[in-house]
Amino acid sequence: MDTIAKRYAEALFALAKEENAVKTYQKDMEKVEDIFHDQSILQFFSHVAIHDEDKYQVLNQCLKGQIETYVYQFLLLLIKKRRIKYIVLICHQFQNLCYEYLGIQVGKVWSAYKLSQAEIEKIQEAMSMKTNKKVLLKQAIDPSLIGGIKVEIDHHVYDNSISYKMGLLKQELLRK
Repeated sequence: MDTIAKRYAEALFALAKEENAVKTYQKDMEKVEDIFHDQSILQFFSHVAIHDEDKYQVLNQCLKGQIETYVYQFLLLLIKKRRIKYIVLICHQFQNLCYEYLGIQVGKVWSAYKLSQAEIEKIQEAMSMKTNKKVLLKQAIDPSLIGGIKVEIDHHVYDNSISYKMGLLKQELLRK
């Protein structure tokens, strides 16, 4: 399953590079992923009893003119080849290829509460300076952190949470 998704993602990525439109295709594939993340939509397009023409018509109404022509045709091909069920995996693989090509490291930031976009951008800037690469962070909420943040980038964890600091303090007190 992953190899199928990877092959299709690599093919689309090669086309994006050839067309000199990696960022444009990336944004389009983000839109596609957002749409197909809905299980009912994915089931509709994956269902074998629904004629391809009906799927093409729905896709046309939803996306034609909103995404690049080649991305649209790529989706039509996936429907025709009965591979549309892999679209979310293909999107993930494609995003990873784009991030690698654009020199972006993707990471995750945990906090006890939802961070504002400005706060996330500030953390991304700080982590970019620390790693010497552009960093894109996805947010996760973990109330057990109590306060502060924890960031993971490329299997490296930077923990500046209150729960981590309390754990260090506890270890220090137990040693004495």
